[in-house]
Amino acid sequence: MNETPTWLRPKRWLAFFLTLLGVCSFLAIVPVSHESASLAAASLDDAQSNSSFIDYLREGAREVQVSGHWTSLLPPLLAVMIAAFFRTMVGALVSAFAVGSFLSYGLNPLATAVLGVTDFLIKPALSQFSVLIILFLLALVGMVHVMSRSGGLDGLVKLLERFAKGRRRAKLAIGISGLLIFFDDYSNTLVVGTTMQKLSDRWKISREKLAYLVDSTTAPVAGLALLSTWVAFEMYLLGDVAAQQGVTLSGYGMLVEMLPLRFYCIGTLIFVFMSSASGRDFGPMLNAERRAFHEGKVMDDTHQLLGMKSDEPIGEKAAPRWQNAFFPISILLFGIVVGILILGYNRLEDAGQPSSLTSFEGWQNAFGAAVYDPGEGSSAGVMPAMLIASLMAGLVAIALPLSQGVLKIREVLHLYGRAFSTMWMAIFILAMAWAMREICDNLGTADYLIAMLGGSLPLWILPLLTFLIAAVMSFATGTSWGTMGILIPIMMPLAAEMGALEPSSFIIYLLTAAAVLDGAIFGDHCSPISDTTVLSSISSGCDHIAHVNTQLYYALTTVILSCLFGYLSVAQGMPNWLFFVLYPLGVFGVLKVFGRRAADVVAISDKIEDSIATPLR
Repeated sequence: MNETPTWLRPKRWLAFFLTLLGVCSFLAIVPVSHESASLAAASLDDAQSNSSFIDYLREGAREVQVSGHWTSLLPPLLAVMIAAFFRTMVGALVSAFAVGSFLSYGLNPLATAVLGVTDFLIKPALSQFSVLIILFLLALVGMVHVMSRSGGLDGLVKLLERFAKGRRRAKLAIGISGLLIFFDDYSNTLVVGTTMQKLSDRWKISREKLAYLVDSTTAPVAGLALLSTWVAFEMYLLGDVAAQQGVTLSGYGMLVEMLPLRFYCIGTLIFVFMSSASGRDFGPMLNAERRAFHEGKVMDDTHQLLGMKSDEPIGEKAAPRWQNAFFPISILLFGIVVGILILGYNRLEDAGQPSSLTSFEGWQNAFGAAVYDPGEGSSAGVMPAMLIASLMAGLVAIALPLSQGVLKIREVLHLYGRAFSTMWMAIFILAMAWAMREICDNLGTADYLIAMLGGSLPLWILPLLTFLIAAVMSFATGTSWGTMGILIPIMMPLAAEMGALEPSSFIIYLLTAAAVLDGAIFGDHCSPISDTTVLSSISSGCDHIAHVNTQLYYALTTVILSCLFGYLSVAQGMPNWLFFVLYPLGVFGVLKVFGRRAADVVAISDKIEDSIATPLR
């Protein structure tokens, strides 16, 4: 029996419009501390064009473009609501893109189409960073195809099975893999997701669960690691603000002091490993795990994948050979770390700021320069190093099966070519997610959200409020780094003005900074228009809406417990160490009361669990 498509169901449309009307009515009457109706001339000036026709259209758009209004929330709001009600990311992002373009450039269809596509879609998609990450994604997917066809992934799974015997151990192994790739979130997401699909499928772990494990050990790990691309960015922001306010701690010193106060990131990792070790799930994730366990369907029949489909035939596979995957992956990870160091070192040299790589401080400086070019201000970030590493790893992935006589050159070219044919939808979704970020910046979505903060506040509530503001802003705009860059220069001086720099209240100052970073990560973690969330769905072979829906329940649980036992209680004087006692107890209680095992309907032991593993394809 064919199910009626969601977009043809009248009740869905009625619920959608009523919800949209209610939310818009609420936003329209919410008072803000100021209403910004200034012309967004700066953003228009930044997007110069050599075409006189486009210049003509742009001049007309100047007269209608405003920023900081409640309507600036409409594009991300529409994207989230359409995705939730009608389960289509393409329709959600295209609709939000159209509305954002009309809000930016007026009701002239010609001007809206030309300027919207030029400024919001083509310009960000052709930036150095965007082009390089797309090339990195294609190179990595092509390498995964080769490793799969040459028996590398099958062999790697057999190797991992010595340690991951059973569904729970397999989940723990995936989580630990995420901890090991701590130096960059993009590398973490793409490498762990693509290489762990085989292990996940063998033990009938749903793709939703795999995507959650991948997504939850990316930004939280990179944000907590004392050496990563995230730390370089955070250190830059915090150091600048601290220096302006006379704080004696450096940016890195603040990060070290804040480390035990990063309650959401720490709580996310605790939740990942406690839920994996217990084998308990709840909400939509439990349904997904039961489907995978009892029906053998790691994906639902109605799911749509953004990227490559691992079940598609790619020719007769070779016998399992673990080295055909182990060596390319090892070279990829090693190459990324070494490449970032060399890239940062060379950028420091070019800027006349030589630094040695023989000390930990030198490594910090190199990572920082790789993120921010101190000379030319390159927008490529660390992506050149990641792309070169992926190409080197790809050459090794090709050379091994060629030397073994497993593959021929024509087969290798076909396998790499499949990366282009299977990833076009993923690239489109990524480009539209970047476009949404540009639209939110252009409309002043962040300005409006900040303007909603007004009135006097008690000092102890500031960290919690800061976390919530950062979370909402990051969720709406789909960017954690952008949220950090906007809020740290705003919230840290506010904390100082409220007395947080006093010795007795300095922990509030640190908590506020931690709340900005963690709130930004939470919002980005759950946002369907976040590039890291999209990449997690792509790399894990999971339906994007299903990933967002199942992960949201776990992320919200983590937020509630982290805010209760962390940002709120510690700000009111509770010893920090108590969080590490109360939070795990809270997680244990939630899993015990609401969680169920996928195999609860039948008693099952680890020995029986071994027998239900699906055979390698």
